[in-house]
Amino acid sequence: PDLKDIDPTVLKHCHAAAATCILEAGKQKADISAISTCLEDCKLDKERIEQFCTEYQVLEQILTYSCRSPLHITDVSWRLEYQIK
Repeated sequence: PDLKDIDPTVLKHCHAAAATCILEAGKQKADISAISTCLEDCKLDKERIEQFCTEYQVLEQILTYSCRSPLHITDVSWRLEYQIK
């Protein structure tokens, strides 16, 4: 309801940008100071940077506790099926 006045296309782009930022920070194993510096370079205000970093830390903790061991394949069975007409 708070976002109903925002153009859906702009909202979609903002969501994609935030998701990309989170994924890249996780992939690069960036610490909070690096994330803050990057967001300051993007001209975000201090309050939003603090909120983003807080939420990022919560997400990082949730993923750390839920993914204790990496997923791996235990069994595979392959079957090739084709027809010649």
